[in-house]
Amino acid sequence: MSDAFFMRTRYDGVREISGRMWLLVWVTPALFLGAALYFAAQTLIAPLGMVEVEGEVVELREYEGWSPLEGDVTNYAPVFSYTHADGRELRASAGMSHSAWNFPVGSRRTILHDPDVNGDVRIPGPWNWIVPGALAVLGLGTALPAALVSLFLLRWRRRGVQG
Repeated sequence: MSDAFFMRTRYDGVREISGRMWLLVWVTPALFLGAALYFAAQTLIAPLGMVEVEGEVVELREYEGWSPLEGDVTNYAPVFSYTHADGRELRASAGMSHSAWNFPVGSRRTILHDPDVNGDVRIPGPWNWIVPGALAVLGLGTALPAALVSLFLLRWRRRGVQG
C-alpha cells in the first residue's frame, strides 16, 4: 500500500489515520488561535515603550463603514495635538477609525505615543482587543467542528480490527 493516505483500512482490517488527516482537520483552528495569541501579545507589548500624554482633538474625520455587529456605521478618526517630551507640538491620529471615537473637537483625551517615532498614537481602550478577540472567536468556532470530526475519525478507527 502507498504511504500517501489520509485514512485507510489495511489488508488485515486495521484502520489507520495519517498525520496528514489530523493536520487537515486542525490547521484552521490552530492558525486562528495562534494568530489570536500573536495579536494579543502585540496588544500587550505595544504600549510598553509608549508614553502617556494628554492630547487635544483638533480634527475629526468621518468615514461611512459597516460592522458585522452594528451594520451601517459612521467611523471616526480623531487627530490629536499633543506636546512631545522635548517641547514640540505634534499632531497625529491613531491610523485607524472606530465608531466610538466621536470625540468633540477641543476635547482632551489620554493617548499613548512613542517618543522615538513621530507616528501614529494609540487610544487606550477595549477596541485594542477587537482583532485578537475576533480571531479567538473564529478559532474556537472552527475548533468545535474539528473536535466533532476528530471524534468521528477516532470512532471510525476503533470500529476496525484492532491490531
